[in-house]
Amino acid sequence: MASTRKPAGLTVEQVEIVGQFNDHACDYPELPFDEVAEKVLGPKPFPNTPNGKKFRAECEKAFDLERGV
Repeated sequence: MASTRKPAGLTVEQVEIVGQFNDHACDYPELPFDEVAEKVLGPKPFPNTPNGKKFRAECEKAFDLERGV
């Protein structure tokens, strides 16, 4: 079961997207994280800002957790 904590500094929308990366990890088992993120969120899904970096880290954490990495 996923944690219910809200990662500091993320918007409500970003938190919802982070939660969806569990499903995306299963939906695209042959693709690495960067390709899945681009497929789901479009080109350049994570801006090079502190918030963008935090958003990427949280998405990648959820993705890796589902894949057992």
